[in-house]
Amino acid sequence: MRVDGACPAAVGQAVVSRAAAKVLNTKVGGSLELRTQQTGAAPPLRVTVTGLYERGDVGGDWWADPAFAPGRIAAGEETVDPVFLPLGAFTGMLAAPTAVYTAQAPRALLEDGFEATAYALKTAGFDYTGPPGTLLAKISGDRAATRRGVLAGWVQALVLCALALGIVGRYTAQDRRPDYALLKLRGATRTRTARLTVWQHLLPMLVALPFGLALGWAAARLAAGAAAPVRAFPPAGIAAAVALAAGLALLVLADLPLLRTPVAELLRRAPAAGRRGAALFDLLLVAGAAAALFQVRTQEPAAVPSGLAVVAPALLALAAAALLARLVTALAGRAGRAALRAGRVPWALAALQYHRRPGIDRIFALVAVAVALLGLAGGDLLAGRDARADRTAVELGAERVLTVRAANQTTLLNAVRQADPGGKDAMAVALDDTASPPVLALDASRLAAVTGGAGALAPGTAAALAPGRTGELPPVEGSGLTVAARNDSPGPLRLVVQLTNAGTGGVVAVTLGPLAPGEHEASAPLRGCAGAPGCRIVGLALAGPTDEDGKPAPPAAASALTVRSLRQDDPGTPVLDAGALGDPRRWRAALTGPGLVVAPFEGALTLRVPPPAEDGTTRSRPDPHAYVVDGSLPIPAVLAGDPPRDWASAEPSASPFGSAAQPLRIVARVPVIPVLGAVGLVLDLDAVHRALPAPATTGTLQVWLAAGVAPGRAAAIADGLAAAGVEVVGSETAAQHRERLAEQGTAYAGRFRLLSAVAGLLLAAVAAAAAVSVERRVRAGEVRAMRVQGVPHRAVTVAGAGGQAGLLVLGTLGGLLAGAFAGWAIDAPVAAFVDDWRLTAPPPALRPGALGLAALAALFVLAVVSALASARGTDK
Repeated sequence: MRVDGACPAAVGQAVVSRAAAKVLNTKVGGSLELRTQQTGAAPPLRVTVTGLYERGDVGGDWWADPAFAPGRIAAGEETVDPVFLPLGAFTGMLAAPTAVYTAQAPRALLEDGFEATAYALKTAGFDYTGPPGTLLAKISGDRAATRRGVLAGWVQALVLCALALGIVGRYTAQDRRPDYALLKLRGATRTRTARLTVWQHLLPMLVALPFGLALGWAAARLAAGAAAPVRAFPPAGIAAAVALAAGLALLVLADLPLLRTPVAELLRRAPAAGRRGAALFDLLLVAGAAAALFQVRTQEPAAVPSGLAVVAPALLALAAAALLARLVTALAGRAGRAALRAGRVPWALAALQYHRRPGIDRIFALVAVAVALLGLAGGDLLAGRDARADRTAVELGAERVLTVRAANQTTLLNAVRQADPGGKDAMAVALDDTASPPVLALDASRLAAVTGGAGALAPGTAAALAPGRTGELPPVEGSGLTVAARNDSPGPLRLVVQLTNAGTGGVVAVTLGPLAPGEHEASAPLRGCAGAPGCRIVGLALAGPTDEDGKPAPPAAASALTVRSLRQDDPGTPVLDAGALGDPRRWRAALTGPGLVVAPFEGALTLRVPPPAEDGTTRSRPDPHAYVVDGSLPIPAVLAGDPPRDWASAEPSASPFGSAAQPLRIVARVPVIPVLGAVGLVLDLDAVHRALPAPATTGTLQVWLAAGVAPGRAAAIADGLAAAGVEVVGSETAAQHRERLAEQGTAYAGRFRLLSAVAGLLLAAVAAAAAVSVERRVRAGEVRAMRVQGVPHRAVTVAGAGGQAGLLVLGTLGGLLAGAFAGWAIDAPVAAFVDDWRLTAPPPALRPGALGLAALAALFVLAVVSALASARGTDK
């Protein structure tokens, strides 16, 4: 905290907050009497205020303890901010203190659910309050979303890595056929050959392992936004060992067929026959994709996926790519034969090469899956970003929100208008989430400029909420008031004029009289309204003679007073003339319960207390007030959610900020209200404060800043608010709110899936480059044979380049189709949050733009890597 003055150093001293000092009407050097409500406690303790404090780091851990909660008015009970004094004050002077120890929950407690800790503390005699079950459930859900998302990214990376290793192993195995033939010719046994096979793959993998671990640590650091903890290293090492073993097994399995191949076959350079079991593998892929799709379609909308649904995009993309690969291979054979018959030799050679080369369909599938997963991961990331932006607009309301403290809403409204006289950068807002329905009151005249028509409120909301004005009464700035009235009662009456200071919201009451029966004038001094902006008259009230304590008694039944004029003594201008007093639109009685009979007629205002009930039943005491109407009644309101049940039998009304019921006129219906959510009311703050008989002091006060406000301008507005008596206790921007939402497990999982997709694209590029490098020497012999047979050099050159480019282009187009199919088949919105947020429609996961960008990026990377691989040699 920041203390203006001195900290308490001895018993009998205390510090209070500035807000509490205003409520308690004290200052530095003043005194307070503190007492406890416990039965049989020590006598009150009188303390001297040594300082006034302001909260620092309001959103920090220390102030989060409920013992230090700020004062508020709730359920009719008013509390003030905590008072701080030395511990010695509790020794024989106040009640025995309750020691409270608050600490952040360590990870170990979060993992065991606090059961053991709660039992140990309660056994030792302590009261224990742990995190609520909803918080623990949210933490558990966040971790589950992280695990599932990372699992999905891990599986897609594993699938792509397995495909890439299988392709690389198959092509490099073809390059090693002469070596195996030589080993067999020299009499090497299968066991020795297999051992050599294992070592020739294991050695480079062991060399690459440290670099892979370092790269994995860097990727994890990038995805998580923090360094990996020490406890993550053992499982990471185990995972690296598993990856090493799996990769070694894949490469060795690719070489095993060569151990059983005869020498004559090994020396043959023609492509081998097609693989057996490929059709069964594709069938299993389709079955797995169908099962994953079924789980996706049967889960709750926008829920965090589980089971096979976690890897549904990868399985669907892989199944679609495998089927497309078979289709493209078959079509390439038909196209090659058709081009050959048409005499188009280059195209025929390119197509037939694609059709006859073993493993080329798997390169197509790998490229297609990499493009599809990259596009889907990019679409998920964009959808999550849009979902966080939509939620921020609902939960925050503006680009920057300042949480403030002020004496009342009038002070806030005037302070904001003084700090931003142009009305383009700041808007006063008051929230009452305890009302039924909850209320969001804002300065509607600035809504369009501050929010720009964005967010949950429609652009026309400001115009709909704008209150109609009856015509403002002149401000009261004099030193006294004089009333001219006729008392039609048998006894004397007093007229109480109620005013509020237009600048500070302070309540001012002036009692005129007593007025004897008949025509009379009465005057009284006026304090608290001198100078601009003066005071605003809010109502008139009748009072009877004073009682024994000197307080005015309620007026007797059937009492009546006709007010003919009310004027200021200095500067001598009228406050209520004949036009204002006789206007029926200007006056109203209480809206609930019995009230005065308010009768404006022929330039005068008659206030009459209703007579007792004729049947002798007890009538409750009527409200003796006549309220001024200088705004629009009923108050225009925008409603979200279903109307309250009591509106079915009565006119719409609400009791905002602890006031009596105020009539409402619903001008629009919206699905969501900023901050409040799906249920609530939006009112104009100026209309509310004009309708209430006294400025509201309850509710949460905020100042919303426009999106284009620079930091320097925001600081100037905050300084202006402070100069007007408004304390800024918190600040949050939309970017900060989005960043906090982006710390949920779903957002981290999305970034990890994108990282895995990028790695998959690089793996596809490496696999394609390895295939090009191996095929280059094989194709060189074929080219020489074709040149001997008279095929032009240009034809074979075009065929080679065209076949390679065709593979990359067809694989990229296949990725677009596979990604679009997977997104269309899943047709489920992205689970952007771990809670049950449903107030905004989840954005679609399938993004054509993301797929297109992924295809362009993939085509560029594949083309560059393939060109570098081909540049090492040219066909002659």
